[in-house]
This record gives sequence, structure tokens and C-alpha cells, in this order.
Amino acid sequence: MKKKEDFIEVYIPDATIKRISMYLRCLRIFRDWNMDIVQSKDIAEKCGFSSSLVRKDLSYFGEFGIRGKGYEVDKLIKKIEEIIGLHEKKRVIVIGAGNLGRAIVRHFEDNPTFEIVAVFDKDEKKIGKYIKNVEIKDIKVLKSFLKIKMPELAILAIPPGNVQDIVDVLVEGGIRGILSFVITPITVPRGVEVSFVEIASELEFLGYKMRCMEE
Repeated sequence: MKKKEDFIEVYIPDATIKRISMYLRCLRIFRDWNMDIVQSKDIAEKCGFSSSLVRKDLSYFGEFGIRGKGYEVDKLIKKIEEIIGLHEKKRVIVIGAGNLGRAIVRHFEDNPTFEIVAVFDKDEKKIGKYIKNVEIKDIKVLKSFLKIKMPELAILAIPPGNVQDIVDVLVEGGIRGILSFVITPITVPRGVEVSFVEIASELEFLGYKMRCMEE
């Protein structure tokens, strides 16, 4: 029998996890098309990657294909949902009830995996109103809300400013995942993950790729 120290933890690149999420979306499309079996090349062509990359990414988590046939769509969907934690619904709060915050709430309306349970803002004119069926609450009650409702994730959709103060409250209240649209340095303790979304950088990247195609 192998001892615990004989096992080597496999490092899985962040880029692989992001691509796995894209594979899931493609597989759901295949399911809508009533496709029961797909091959790696089908996933690759739909998602814009190579077949070898698809196979490599999936191999980090085990062997899912049927030799000579491909992947069973339903089984692979369920496995990927389990890998990235989508088999359990996550409670999410949004900090900021501006245009971006409102768009985020509407985007996640009736989402089977992520439930927006509250939006927080400091603008008294917005407090007490609703975005769809989600109430906009006073940022002052954030700490008490976290203790009672215990959401797992938070989305920051606010202007740069006292972001760290809000993050500290979120972390103290048990939030373990933060998606930030605020490109401001954030300090969090071990065990808390932060992801940044910077639209300008993504557009700049697209601009670079377009220029390369023109050369």
C-alpha cells in the first residue's frame, strides 16, 4: 500500500480550469442538439481549441472517454460540474447597484448555479429598491447580513476607493471567493480567492490579435 507521502499532488493550471468551464458550455449546446456522444475534435472546434489540448485538460481529472467512440455528453457534463463545484448552488452578493451591478443581477436571473441574494450600495436613493427580485441593501448592514445569510461569493462592481475596507468585511464575514471589476490591489488571507475582470485589457488583447492578423 502506498503511503500518503508517496502521492504527488498534481498542479492544474488556472488556464485549464477556465477552458474546462468553456468545454462545459459547449457540451450543454451539444446536449441541446440531442448529441449523446462527442469526440475531442467536436469540443475543440466548438470552443476554438485543439483536440490535443482538450484531451490534455480532461486528462488531469481522469479518463472519461469511451475508446473508439468519444465522450458521453451527459456524463461529461456532470463530471465537469462536479469538478468546478457547480453541483451545489452558490449564494452570491453584489457590492454596487450602479449600471454594472444591475447588469450582473439581470445576467444571473434564474441561474441554476449562482443565486444573487442581495445587492449593497451606499446611495440612499437606491437602498430599499429592487433589481428584479433582489433587494438593494445599505452597505452599513453588510457585516450583519453576512453572519445571518452566509453567502459564499461576492462580486465587486464599485468605483475604486475604499475597496480594501469592504474586502476586509467580506473576508471576516466568511466570503471565500471574490470577483472584482475594480482593478485595485486587494490583500486577502490564504484561503480566499480573488479574480479580476478588466474589460479594457481584454479589448487591448483583441486589438493586438487583430493587428497581428493584418500583418
